[in-house]
Amino acid sequence: MNSTVRNACIAGDWPTAEKVLNVDIYTDASDHTAYANRAFVMARKCDWNQALQDAIQSVSIQPSLAGHISKGIALCGKKQTIALFNANEHQEAILRIRELAASPDVDPVACHIVEAYLRVQMGNIALEGARYNEAVEHFTAAANASTFFYKSPIHVTYDEFVVLFGWDLKYLWQTANQQQCCAFFRAGSFVTAIESYQSIMDKVDEDRKADLRAWFAVLSARVMNSNRSQSTYEGPSRVGEAQTETYHDLRHEEKIVIRA
Repeated sequence: MNSTVRNACIAGDWPTAEKVLNVDIYTDASDHTAYANRAFVMARKCDWNQALQDAIQSVSIQPSLAGHISKGIALCGKKQTIALFNANEHQEAILRIRELAASPDVDPVACHIVEAYLRVQMGNIALEGARYNEAVEHFTAAANASTFFYKSPIHVTYDEFVVLFGWDLKYLWQTANQQQCCAFFRAGSFVTAIESYQSIMDKVDEDRKADLRAWFAVLSARVMNSNRSQSTYEGPSRVGEAQTETYHDLRHEEKIVIRA
């Protein structure tokens, strides 16, 4: 992707990006990269038919990572992947992603990135709607998908997603796992939440651990305060007593983890 196209994409100036790529394709009709990049641009303009045509042309000229990624994204407009996500048809979107990942001609890491990113978005929606068990499911799927790339600089290697779709990939693995931990808390799975947090701490670099300790301390404090507020309004109960005991255990384990 040349600098003019990249800058236009970053600025959201899709007409300019399209014009430059049109010239590139007119100059060299066998430029598979230009076709793939124009497919990305067409996808951002929601011109799904043209996006798919460009992607297919790119792959037919020369199979490439960019070509297959652009084709996967272009299939959105044909009731697949990201378009389905935008239409809230989430489960079918994930199935399409997995179908793409199973294809021998498609980069599986790219598919895992897309699945992880979409699952995080779906999990956030579920959290906002207080559907905590559903959120756990989505964030767990995102965390599982992210294991395929958590040590890789995907924000550099797959910068098509960053430039063309504005996705923040640098901390995708960490975001998926932190949100999973948060969802476990909200769902009342306190021990599992602590295990999730410890798993994150085991994998991150030393320079990230201080921030994660502070984040976990704030998260657990908020959950405890929320529980106390509920106890005030709901009155004492056997369930409330059990939750209190669990929180005492949580605070004990949390202190041990944070001091580690």
